[in-house]
Amino acid sequence: MTTRMLPPEEWPRLAGTEAETVWPRLDPARAQVLVVEASGTIIGCWVLLSVVHAECLWIAPTHRKHTAVARRLWSAMRRAAQTMGVSVVATAAVSDEVRRLLDHVGAVKVPADHYAMKVA
Repeated sequence: MTTRMLPPEEWPRLAGTEAETVWPRLDPARAQVLVVEASGTIIGCWVLLSVVHAECLWIAPTHRKHTAVARRLWSAMRRAAQTMGVSVVATAAVSDEVRRLLDHVGAVKVPADHYAMKVA
């Protein structure tokens, strides 16, 4: 068995893995694909990527029924993300109000349970 970082020109080899729908959207400058191969066949992979995560969206209860604050935050967050060179931002919702707001802007729910792992 061989363990290595798969160069971007070989990412199409991820067809048939859980990464097959992810690799076309990866920025090679912000991602690494780790593989384990046996006789030249990928038998395991793991994608390591940088993700910009927008968190702690909050609007004062007195302003939640007015859309101006949400619109301004949405616009500012998009501009800030674009200056960071990213086109996709991850976020989380812990309230129905935020879920509705995310639905309104076209956010897509990620079908997975997410965890944080300490590696250093």
